[in-house]
This record gives sequence, structure tokens and C-alpha cells, in this order.
Amino acid sequence: MEKEKGEEDKRSSSSSTCLWMLPEGCIAEILSLTSPRDVCRLSLVSPSLQSAADSDSVWEKFLPSDYQSIIAGSPTPIPDFRSLKDLYVYLSHHPILIDEGRKSFSLEKSTGKKCYFLGARYLTIAWGDTPEYWEWTSLPESRFLEVAQLKVVWWLEIWGTIRAGILSPMTSYAAYLVYKFEDDYGFDTRQMEVSVGISGVESENVRVAYLHPDPQFLPEFVYDELSFTPGSYNFFTQMESNWHWPEDSDSADTPLPKLRDDGWFELELGEFFTGNEDDFIELRMQDVMTGCRKKGLIVEGIEIRPRIA
Repeated sequence: MEKEKGEEDKRSSSSSTCLWMLPEGCIAEILSLTSPRDVCRLSLVSPSLQSAADSDSVWEKFLPSDYQSIIAGSPTPIPDFRSLKDLYVYLSHHPILIDEGRKSFSLEKSTGKKCYFLGARYLTIAWGDTPEYWEWTSLPESRFLEVAQLKVVWWLEIWGTIRAGILSPMTSYAAYLVYKFEDDYGFDTRQMEVSVGISGVESENVRVAYLHPDPQFLPEFVYDELSFTPGSYNFFTQMESNWHWPEDSDSADTPLPKLRDDGWFELELGEFFTGNEDDFIELRMQDVMTGCRKKGLIVEGIEIRPRIA
């Protein structure tokens, strides 16, 4: 019995040490077939594994194939790094501006998948260039030079597109509207329509969601009234304490925004899969039905990042 156990321990020890007994180039080739997270963990096992895990041949496989052209087109000053691993870590924690500062690019740190942030100037905003309705301003907490601040509208419509081919292939992504409020007038009771789909194809994934983190209930007949008399909004909201969410309401399943670490809210618009690089993905948020008056929304943009299991 003891002899069998000794033989088993010997085989286990032999198999567990064989990896770092290989030449460093072979180890690096094996590690490049794993993931950035796995490589970082394995680098702690032994000095030989750490040396292979830090090599440029490993981290070049984790960087996008077009990373050099992306960096070359960025106005963001990027330090000179001694290794591709350092560059990878930098891009995972420091989004860089691209496309004349209208978008930003970064890497999802555990997988190396591409992340893009479409700034407000890159998006299409209904009446966005009409000073009576929208104002373009700068905020120190934004990564972009300008954000869009809503002065007043009744018809709210914001959308953007991105070609699937510039994202990581065969990857599930989600899109998020990133925003905050200077004034939440008109948003505390009103559902928005959000959707993600292929541009030019009517989306079958339209959902309702709230931009306000703590929405209040208003009956449907109120919206019918508001569509004809938007000025009545104050009257109805003053009565909101008399109305409560119905017991059979699906409000619990309605998406709500989350507060990010950077102080902005994000609301998920939907998800998509990059199976066809020629697809143009349309990302949309709107309220074009009720005629409710709205103001005070500040839009930074739409962030697109991979789903992480």
C-alpha cells in the first residue's frame, strides 16, 4: 500500500514539474495559448515560469493584432514601455483617446478583448446641434473634451453605430449609456426605450428601462395627457404620492442604471455577438412617444465592453 502511494506521489511530482523543465521558448509558446489571467497566476510558480510569462512573445498574442495602428492614431501621450506586458497593463487601466478624441480604446484586463467608448460627439443626438435644446460643455470628470447637456426636449433620441469588425471577433459584447444628471426633470417617472441591433434591420430586442435610479410610478393615462399638454407634468408629479406600483407590475424586471466608480451612471442598452465583421451594430436610447418634457441629462457616451463569464 505504501509502495503504491509512493509511486503515485512520484508520478504526480514528475508531471507537475515537467512544465518548467522545458526550454523557456517552449514554455512561452504554451503560455501564449492560455489567457492573461492564467499567465499572471503561473508566473508565481517558479522563476523560470516567471521569465517566460513576462516575455514579449507571450504578451504579443494577448494584444490585438492592430494595436500598433490604434496607438499610432491616438492623441493621448503614451509612455515608452520596456515590455509588451507593461503596455498591456497600461491599456487595461488607462483608456486612450482615438478618432480625433471622439472615442476611447482600452483592453479588458482579464482577457485582452477590445473595449470602445463612443463619446457624445461621436453619437447622433436628435437636435443635438440646436442650442435651444442641447449645450456642448466640458467636465473635468469626463475623459472626453466635450459632453452633451440637455437643456430641454420633448423628443429624446440618442444612437450610435460601430462596425463589428473593429471589435474582438466571436465575442459577446454589451453596450451601456453613460450619463449623469444636473437635473432629473422628466426622468423620474418616464421609461425609455433601449435597443441594440444590426443597423438597417428593425430590432426585435427593444426593451423599456429607466435612466433614473429611483423611478416613481405614473399610470399610463398620464402619458396620454402629457402627449397633448406637456406643461401638465408638474401637476401630475405633485400627485405621484397617491399612486403606487401595481402588484402585478413588471417593474422589478425593468433595467435600472448602476452608479460607476467614476461617478457616472450606466444603463445597459443590450448585447450582441461579433459573429460577422461586416455588421454595423446600432445602439439606441429614446423616448419619442409621450411628449414629456425632459431636461438636465448629461451624456458622456456609450461604452462597449465584452461580457465576462
